[in-house]
Amino acid sequence: MPRWTRLAIVTLLLASAALIGCGAGDDSESELDFAAAAPAATAARAAPVGAPTAAPVAAAAAGRASSAAESAPRPAGTGGADGQTGPVAFQQVDAGRSIIFVGSMRVEVEDVGRATQQAQVAIAGLGGLLFGQHTTSEPVARTELTFKVLPQDFQEAMRRLEALGELKSQQISADDVTERVVDLESRIITARASVERLRNFLQNATDLEAVAQLEPQLLSRETDLERLRGQLRTIQDQVALATIFLTLVGPEPEMPEARVEFSETAYAGDDGGERCPADDDLAVDEGEPVTICVAAENAGTVALTDIAIRDFGLDLDDDDFVALEGSLAGPLRPGERLLGYFRTEALVDRWPEPGFSAVAVDADGEPLRIPVHVDYDVFDYRVAPDDSLPTFVDGLRASWGAVLTLAQLGVLALGLAIPFLWVAPLALGLIWLGRRLSPPARRRAARHAEDEGAGRDGP
Repeated sequence: MPRWTRLAIVTLLLASAALIGCGAGDDSESELDFAAAAPAATAARAAPVGAPTAAPVAAAAAGRASSAAESAPRPAGTGGADGQTGPVAFQQVDAGRSIIFVGSMRVEVEDVGRATQQAQVAIAGLGGLLFGQHTTSEPVARTELTFKVLPQDFQEAMRRLEALGELKSQQISADDVTERVVDLESRIITARASVERLRNFLQNATDLEAVAQLEPQLLSRETDLERLRGQLRTIQDQVALATIFLTLVGPEPEMPEARVEFSETAYAGDDGGERCPADDDLAVDEGEPVTICVAAENAGTVALTDIAIRDFGLDLDDDDFVALEGSLAGPLRPGERLLGYFRTEALVDRWPEPGFSAVAVDADGEPLRIPVHVDYDVFDYRVAPDDSLPTFVDGLRASWGAVLTLAQLGVLALGLAIPFLWVAPLALGLIWLGRRLSPPARRRAARHAEDEGAGRDGP
């Protein structure tokens, strides 16, 4: 064989080998491309029917797969480009597993309607979706929102929603369902093979009895297969999109409070309360006149009416109270003060024991069913007993007191005897009536006795 012929054959063989290598490389790249596109196709098939807005998110999941690996947050404790480290509240690690992310938070905001719009805009900026909304206005404004976002945007979405107001509560869960997915896929393969076998048996059946036996079994296997597929689709949907439950609430309304700061002071003398309020310490002799100063300040948030002020220890009530500022009838509005006094006499066996009561009302004057809390501040009271000998005036006063006591006892006895005054006239009347209505036999006996007496006196 000529030399040029051998060279030509070798050249053709080398060229063929090169072409075969290029073809194999193209096939490998095609297989890799198909494997990369398979998750996107699976997510697209798993999208729920009737939710067309979810399709862009599922498609974006495949398109952003490469960037997600680059932008995935580093584990806690890892440094950034500048070598700084910082705590991370929640970390997502892509380990090639199927994980369902669910977050819930409760945020208090000033304006629920405005915060609702801001939340929707914040999630829409991440390509997320609003899947549900429930709004109420009574007794407090409240909105419950359900969002779906891509798993890689879950942490950023939670951060944006938290910034809407004051975070009251937060809960995050990550459920690894990889084993459930693998189990369902295996069971689906087995169920599909069983369905195919039954279909082949049914196609090859020649008598009605075999058909009657195979059809119920085929229907049962197909039902089981669809149920498994439905479970798998549900899990895949939950894995493809993270769920966030957001509750926006308005500020809690201020509860009405009825509170009174009550102070009782005193001083010796009786000048019409000119020195009220007085000192919180009083030492007097027994029998001296004493002025008890009372100050009641409304420290609550509602008005008070129908005020009653007493001192049980000193035996003083509303009839003895003289108002200097305000009125017992009210209303005593928040921040206002009721000032007044009692007049009494120092006694050894009496100590101050104040009491305060009122009715809390709203702005329209309607009673509120809330208690009135009272903070009491009472003066120190010391009375020195009077050990001096009684004077003429004291004796006259004691005698006059004894006369009054006897008069009171006489009036009391007369009052007790009045109901029985009719007894004596009744008794006298009965006696007289008895004599008038004596039996005739008694009168005849008396007449016979008189006749016998007259016979003895005759001849």
